[in-house]
Amino acid sequence: MRRFKEPVKTVLILLLALSAVFLAWKGSLFTAFFPQKAQPSPAPTEDAGLVCSPASLPVSAAVTLPGGLRFGVKYDSEQMGSLYESFSALLAEALGSAGAPEKIGEAEWRDGLRQEGLWLDYGYPLPIAVLAAWAGVEAAWAEGRSASACLLVSGDAGSVFLCFRDGNGDCFRCATSASRATLRGRVSEYRPNGAAFAFESEKLGDCDPCFLVLEQLPELYGWQSASGQQAAAQALGERFGINLGGQSRYTESDGTLVYPGESGVLRLTAEGAVAYSAAEGAVPAPETAAERIEWVRRLLEAVRVGWSGAEELYLRSVEETEDGLRLTWTYALGGVAVELASGPAASALWRPSGLGEIVLRPLSFRQGEAAGGLLPEKQAAAVAGSLRAGSEARLVLQAEDGARFAPVWTVAVDGRSLWTRED
Repeated sequence: MRRFKEPVKTVLILLLALSAVFLAWKGSLFTAFFPQKAQPSPAPTEDAGLVCSPASLPVSAAVTLPGGLRFGVKYDSEQMGSLYESFSALLAEALGSAGAPEKIGEAEWRDGLRQEGLWLDYGYPLPIAVLAAWAGVEAAWAEGRSASACLLVSGDAGSVFLCFRDGNGDCFRCATSASRATLRGRVSEYRPNGAAFAFESEKLGDCDPCFLVLEQLPELYGWQSASGQQAAAQALGERFGINLGGQSRYTESDGTLVYPGESGVLRLTAEGAVAYSAAEGAVPAPETAAERIEWVRRLLEAVRVGWSGAEELYLRSVEETEDGLRLTWTYALGGVAVELASGPAASALWRPSGLGEIVLRPLSFRQGEAAGGLLPEKQAAAVAGSLRAGSEARLVLQAEDGARFAPVWTVAVDGRSLWTRED
């Protein structure tokens, strides 16, 4: 009997040992001693695209008090963020409860700007469905509609109207269930600072009528930039499973370093950009535009950890093209946009089959000395209007001497700079 028990015990021990090896294989113990091949990350987080956060702030905003006096904000991201947060719940209620849009004329739009309420200018046509997703609500009424500016004003019987100007310049008004009392309460928290729209001044008749002019600019600074190309390349390589130390890399005729991988190709250009071209179907596309924006926003936030400075990244265009949905981002410093001669700070293309490409121009910025000698905004607006009717003066940061950026006035139409005014 003893001879029979010994083989059985041996078999049981072997089975237990094999079970332990199998569990170690499935867990982290095995991979700690036998590293596995890196796999591309399909998304920045597991729930990417389910909850959307704002990817940008308005470029300018105004709170109009009873009697027409006004508080305006531009070129100040901290103040803009505070104002946006103050009205966020009211904006969400208006977007989520809005009825069918009714087209209104330019005169009615300007009348609305004079009334007690809130005006937000995004600087580019933004899908209203994206704005609604950022606010945490649905807006089925807004399918296929965009807004470059929004306006909340008092309506009938204590309600609030949501007005918006679309990408074609047409204006619309929607009835909402938002409360006029709530709007009035938020408005009462602000004090006038002399902000005015161009159409309210005869001296500014040639520039964009709805250009907001501040009496005094915030304190402005110069900025010093530094490249973050290597850190950005390493982060993107890790994200998408591309080994930058592999033997398959090669150099193209223009000096671009190319790193092929199973999930796509990573390129480092001689000008400092990093571009990832995804293999077909490697990164499936989220369902909605808002979710695709959120996917890229989270990715940018994750990969910037190794090279970011004082700059912020803001979404600056959403465009449906023949190739797919193209998104661009810009750097902003203290609320002032940075214009790079080489292109946007970041861009992404979503094809119908999934992610097409992501291009980064990774720069970090540190604050320099205070900048002076700029024209007051009212004078700059007058100059812009004299150079091109319907344009606006736009304050941006441009490269002045190599890696140094300084604030300058540019003449812009539809948020795009045409040329720089040099005095």
